[in-house]
Amino acid sequence: MWGNNMKKILVIIIILISITFSAAALELQEGRMKLVLHESSGRISVFYQNKLVSEEYTSLLLKQDPRTSGIILLVDNRTQRLGDTFEYDQTVSETRSGAEFVWTSKTLNVTESFSFVTSVNSSIADGIKIDITIENISEETLSIGLKYLFDTWLGEKSRGKPHFYTSDEAEISSETVLQGILPDYWSSSERFNSEVGLLMMLDNTVVTQPDKVIFANWKRLDESGWTLNTKADRNFNLLPYSINDSAVSHYYEPIRVPEGGKRKITLVLGNVSDSGFSTALESTGTSTLDDLYNRISTESSGLQSVDNSIKNELTLTEDIITHIDRLIDSDEPLSDDELETLSTMIETLEKNRNKFED
Repeated sequence: MWGNNMKKILVIIIILISITFSAAALELQEGRMKLVLHESSGRISVFYQNKLVSEEYTSLLLKQDPRTSGIILLVDNRTQRLGDTFEYDQTVSETRSGAEFVWTSKTLNVTESFSFVTSVNSSIADGIKIDITIENISEETLSIGLKYLFDTWLGEKSRGKPHFYTSDEAEISSETVLQGILPDYWSSSERFNSEVGLLMMLDNTVVTQPDKVIFANWKRLDESGWTLNTKADRNFNLLPYSINDSAVSHYYEPIRVPEGGKRKITLVLGNVSDSGFSTALESTGTSTLDDLYNRISTESSGLQSVDNSIKNELTLTEDIITHIDRLIDSDEPLSDDELETLSTMIETLEKNRNKFED
């Protein structure tokens, strides 16, 4: 009798724990991007919406275990993996521009902030900007470096083709180090010129240029401590357990940070784009078209009275017409993405109008 009760109690505890962990995530969505901050591990998942008219998303990083990506600090020659070490208290919260993790120890206060950005050829958000601020709250100067490990997976589906490409059309199929003069970006996708894939900016006025970038087997990068001695002819296997498993690390070598001083690092990742992410589009945040699309997606799915729904639909329709008028008056040609977004919004309004008539 007692044994059966104990089994029931254990089952209930396991269910409660699983519910707690599954719910411990902050999810944000804007444009075609979805960002999930996992509170239990201090890691992120990043998704791109394949088509505006569908709910199908592609994970730009390995989604099975978000802990395989993340930040490793090098503080006075000692590595600290944020989200794993008990030296730091961790919080996660929404902000006006997105969301952030904050880690606080006796010596450092680290903030990782996320906001949505738009690439040159897109009318709505298709990328994420990551701003990392490391503040020295100790009473002495500290040597502080940062490594960001990205566990990629899309290139692993390429069936013998390169896992990575760069903006200067270089192909990366084995362990590689980039440093000095860097390409604008690297990308990872199932095939060259794919419409969906991960893109990481390296060299422009938006991001902090890393001191070096290493492409290698994930397990080798993950277990290497701070750096890795690479071999140019080594593939992305580490026999016998880690096969066809590639990853990328961005290195920001240690610098001396005085008491009360800060070190800031900015990264931008998103869906593949030939032109990448520009300063102007990044700094303005969500475009007007993006605002309209998000309003239609939000308000159309909300529970409102019929009168309020009709008023909202009329307001949205007027705003769309105003935006189209601006596009007509400008000399800029409409991109395919803008046309798709406008078409999707008009279709959504048409469906809602049919609901009202029914």
